[in-house]
Amino acid sequence: MAETARPASAPVGPPAAAAIAAAASTLRTARRVWITTHVKSDGDGIGCELALLRALASLGVEARAINDTLVPRTLRFLLARPDEVLVYDPSRDDAFLRAADTVVVVDVGLAYRLGRLEARFGESAGVKICLDHHLDMDPAFHHVLCDPDLNATGEILYPLLRALGAPLTREVASPLFVSISVDSGNFCYERCTPETFRIASELVAAGAEPYPLHVALNWSRALSEVKLEGEVIRMLRVDPGGAVACSTVSAEMLARYAMDPMEMPNIVNIPLSLEGVEIALLFVELEPGRVKVSARGKGRVKVCELARAFGGGGHPLAAGFSVQGTLEEARTAVLAVCRRLLDAAPPPRKQSW
Repeated sequence: MAETARPASAPVGPPAAAAIAAAASTLRTARRVWITTHVKSDGDGIGCELALLRALASLGVEARAINDTLVPRTLRFLLARPDEVLVYDPSRDDAFLRAADTVVVVDVGLAYRLGRLEARFGESAGVKICLDHHLDMDPAFHHVLCDPDLNATGEILYPLLRALGAPLTREVASPLFVSISVDSGNFCYERCTPETFRIASELVAAGAEPYPLHVALNWSRALSEVKLEGEVIRMLRVDPGGAVACSTVSAEMLARYAMDPMEMPNIVNIPLSLEGVEIALLFVELEPGRVKVSARGKGRVKVCELARAFGGGGHPLAAGFSVQGTLEEARTAVLAVCRRLLDAAPPPRKQSW
């Protein structure tokens, strides 16, 4: 049985210049700004938090990034100091959260995904701003800058920073470049447009260094992750139809390699690399009876539709969700939906170069 997503009702669409200007005006006159993102965040969320935090500091605005969960190990190289992004501590943080006159939520529009901070968000009397590129949105925000057709929230934050008049320094440009790089698949997903590369070019001109950032993101893996990857390859299965490939990571494997499930997002790309595969799945047993599923696609099937069938979400090429049951039960249920989606999908497109 799938976990149920909460309803969302706020409309989303490309943010107009007036909406960006209004959000910038709110931030420019703010006294205390709380910045946050979803639990177990990724490069887009953390990158945007750091870029906005540093930009506001350069304008003399007091701001703090406070999340429910730790910055993943693989992204800590971005931090100027260990406590630049705080993990919520009620005794230390509640006074600031109550006093914040502005709240900025990045890379998520659903308050329940803030974890322990959902209640603080709901209680806040501050002006609430959302920067996101997902379809689901709570109606609680005063300013919504959201475009589901973009790769990354960083592509929304960039014009906001320009409207804000914040200096585009190396310290701001680097995490913003990471935001866009991570969520665009290193600038190769189908949503990459000339504007994506124009923004990236301006970030590089401002001091972001693509090669060192690539090394830090992709070539600084733990040995345990590489060994786990070997087991994932060993257990790789291809569905009889040839279009779906999947593998599994048991709770015992996670414990044996001391791996955080959020620190191995690229392992699901292993089955996706197979010729003829349209959908790749990685089933991760978080605990007995609860399985996290990462899904990736090549475009013929929108894997976000697969995720929604199980109460999850994401993008056409990358999505995730959780399923209640054993690994085998989860695999059986998810593969059945994959087959239905493939049956309804158009035939594979022949690429012309």
